[in-house]
Amino acid sequence: MAQNYNYISEIAMSKMSWNLKVRVVRLWHILDRKKPENSNLIKLIIQDEKGDRIHATIERAVMRIFKTKIHGMGLYVMKNFVVGPNNLEIKINKHKLKLTFSHRMSVGEISDPQFSLNIFNFKPFQHLTNQVEVDENELFDIIGEVIGHGNVKLYNQGGKTSTFMNLELEDHEYCHGLLSRHTP
Repeated sequence: MAQNYNYISEIAMSKMSWNLKVRVVRLWHILDRKKPENSNLIKLIIQDEKGDRIHATIERAVMRIFKTKIHGMGLYVMKNFVVGPNNLEIKINKHKLKLTFSHRMSVGEISDPQFSLNIFNFKPFQHLTNQVEVDENELFDIIGEVIGHGNVKLYNQGGKTSTFMNLELEDHEYCHGLLSRHTP
């Protein structure tokens, strides 16, 4: 019997019993500032077979349950997550809601060769260099070559020091752009 899955575009706060089949297209750890070897939070972008995306988080309280079960590019069936408003200061996708993993959540990795591997959101190089068109809340991909770099610079803001380096990029049409890169 074929399994019925919901699409990300259907997700609403009116219920929690969604059944998603999704690929993890981005995954990153938010490190504890006092103990950088520990993660405080895992953030994910998941994508359904239509290409729609939503932000999901695995908070510290349930991290031990899911940390080894979830990895980038994995394909999963996910059920029983918490749906809430995407009221983050910096939104990383356009969906109005976000998902939070809970103790009740069910996650199982599956294999489906028919499920799309199209995980990139390519933009032309000028999209990066045109500051008017860039949506700072949008994650996108660009292919380019680093052809130069500046010196490492330290910036102090609000008592916090950050390290940056300017990179010069070039695309396949020999368009150039300058990108500021935060270095850990």
